[in-house]
Amino acid sequence: MVLYKPVSCPIDKIKNKYRFRMIIKARVNSRLLDILKNSIQDEKIRKMKNTAIIVDINPNNLT
Repeated sequence: MVLYKPVSCPIDKIKNKYRFRMIIKARVNSRLLDILKNSIQDEKIRKMKNTAIIVDINPNNLT
């Protein structure tokens, strides 16, 4: 698995909201999906107001 550092998106701000992307290169399997699911549902993440996390597996483009 390779985890790249978060970087700004090409269009880094939309409707006054900043956007970042983090890329994880790995084989998709049940263990990876469980890790992602648990990370998103983590209480520390859920308490962050005005924050959204979107996971896209095998995206068509990275814009």
